Amino acid sequence: MSAALRHLAIGAACASLAAVGIFHVWAKTGVVSAGYSLARLEAEHRRLAAERERLRLEVATLRAPGRLERYPRERLGRAPPASGAVVAGGSVGGGSGGGTVADAGSGRRTGPAGPDGSGVVYGRGRAGI
Repeated sequence: MSAALRHLAIGAACASLAAVGIFHVWAKTGVVSAGYSLARLEAEHRRLAAERERLRLEVATLRAPGRLERYPRERLGRAPPASGAVVAGGSVGGGSGGGTVADAGSGRRTGPAGPDGSGVVYGRGRAGI
């Protein structure tokens, strides 16, 4: 074998080993990168699952009947209608109701209850009775 051919064979072997080494480093880098990505995604999944649970509890709290009853009183200053202010039955004045409530037997209509529980009276006052 001539020296040139021997140098060519050694060069080809070295090039092959270098290619295998580069491929190995490239593959190892990809595996490490995928591992970091997986760890980041698992952490995000845990964070999102915890947030979902927190939001589920918040929705359950906001939908609680006691909270739905307290909200208008505490935040909006509203109170339930005064005793006797609501009369069951048909509409007042033959209309569709219009959201007003009749005082029983007085012919007066009252508006929504204010913060102190009193309603606004519409119609004839005491002088007109």
